[in-house]
Amino acid sequence: MKIPSLKTIVLATAFVAAPLAAQSRWDSTTFWAGAPAGVWERIGFMQHRIDAGVARHKLNRTEATRAQNELGRIREMTRNMRARDGGTLNETDRTYLQDRLDHLGNDIHWMAHNGW
Repeated sequence: MKIPSLKTIVLATAFVAAPLAAQSRWDSTTFWAGAPAGVWERIGFMQHRIDAGVARHKLNRTEATRAQNELGRIREMTRNMRARDGGTLNETDRTYLQDRLDHLGNDIHWMAHNGW
């Protein structure tokens, strides 16, 4: 019986693993497909995602509470930033809030697919 070379083993492993890795890779554009661009609208969209995750049993109570708490902090920051700037968001604040929403979206996706 011929023992396969290390090169053969590596190539065989890559051949099998590559399609699996491609299938499990998360695409943020898919998650945000149909999401509005504005901060308040995106907060509402995120609320819908959390509610849907709970309804579909993708998020357990602890995960949903964690996501709701973070979304609540983002809402509060948005209100405070708007109040500070006369009812509008400057570009720096808008970018910061959008980044926080992106991070929360990543967390929700991870929790829904991997458990917390």
